[in-house]
Amino acid sequence: MMHSVKTGGTEMRKSRPQPPRPDRRRSIRGSFSWIDHRFLREGFDEGLTRLEKLLYFVLVAVSNQDGVSFYSDARLSELMDIRFPHELDGARKELMARDLIAYERGIYQVLDLPACSPRKPRESSPPPPGQVLRSSASPPRLRKNALRNAAADLESIKQLLEKCGWGRA
Repeated sequence: MMHSVKTGGTEMRKSRPQPPRPDRRRSIRGSFSWIDHRFLREGFDEGLTRLEKLLYFVLVAVSNQDGVSFYSDARLSELMDIRFPHELDGARKELMARDLIAYERGIYQVLDLPACSPRKPRESSPPPPGQVLRSSASPPRLRKNALRNAAADLESIKQLLEKCGWGRA
């Protein structure tokens, strides 16, 4: 399939890539979910841990047309192979702090992406409720993730040791 692209007043023909397996094209049957391309293109995923991204993608996949999911934390933990409750709790809190999801009384909602991309500076408007502005004096995002992951790993090890009877007086 060919389509036209205008560049600087001239028209250029551009070939659209064809699928390797045209006999297996996806089609919508029943429910449907999507991930807004802005999530990756505009950097909403930057700085998220693998678990935070996985939770976001799973919630997108299991939510209804309003972005609402009724999956329990136990079921989400099972789907994502999470062993300790604090891991899911931490991922949920980070996604909420970034204004990507809402969570109330066991109900998740994947939110429409904020109008302002994380890559573009905010124009003197206040942050959405519950979102924390990061100061320029704060450690780089990568370092914060490393510290958060280390704390989560330490908590996981502590819980595992307690299960085995270690650390009890």
